[in-house]
Amino acid sequence: MPASLDAMTTRRTALRHLLVLAGLPWLDPVLARPHDHGGSAQDTILLVASDKMGDPRFRETVLMVMRHGPGGPLGVILNRPTRFTREQILPRFEELPGGGEPVFLGGPVNHKTLFYIARFGTEPPGVLTIAPDVYMGLDLRALGRMLEAGMRPAALRIYAGYAGWAPGQLERELQQASWHVLPMDPGVLFEADTDALYPRLKTRTRLIPA
Repeated sequence: MPASLDAMTTRRTALRHLLVLAGLPWLDPVLARPHDHGGSAQDTILLVASDKMGDPRFRETVLMVMRHGPGGPLGVILNRPTRFTREQILPRFEELPGGGEPVFLGGPVNHKTLFYIARFGTEPPGVLTIAPDVYMGLDLRALGRMLEAGMRPAALRIYAGYAGWAPGQLERELQQASWHVLPMDPGVLFEADTDALYPRLKTRTRLIPA
C-alpha cells in the first residue's frame, strides 16, 4: 500500500476509534458490572500532544483516553513520573514488580485519586479491560487482597489523578490540532523509558496530520 494511502487508512481508523468512545457508557457503571469484558482496543485511543498544544499541563505528553459519557472522556497521562516511589505511597506493595518505580501523575484532576493499570494472566474482578490481559482498577485495597491471595501482576503502574474534558472540549482541541490521534498500543503502557515515549510516538505521527 502506498505511504499516503497507509497514512490515510491509519488516520481514518484512529478517528473511528475516537467516535466509538462517544457511544460508550461511563466508567463507573462498567467497573460495577461483574465479569465485564467490555474493553478492547476500540474502546481506547492514544493522544500525543502536538506542537500546537497551548496548555502547559499537557505539553509533550502521551495520554491513553477511554470511555465517553455525560461527563466527557477520561484520560491518563503515561509519561509524567512523580518524585514519589510506589513504596513511599503504598508500603505494603514493596514486593511488586518494578521496585522503586515512581507513582505517575495521571492528570491534573483530583491528585488524591489513586488507581492502577496492570497486566494479569487472569482477569481480576471489578476492573476495566483496556487491552488483552491489561486492566485498570480503582480499588487498591482489592489489589492488596489479590496480592495476598497470590494473584500477582506481571506489570503494574500506579497513577495519581487523571485528565478529563467537558463535553465537546476534546473535540474542539482536536479541531485546533492540539493532539495527534493514534490507535491504542498496549506496548506503551508499561514503557520503561518514559522520557523516550513522547518523542518515539511523535515520530510515529508524522504520517498522520494532527
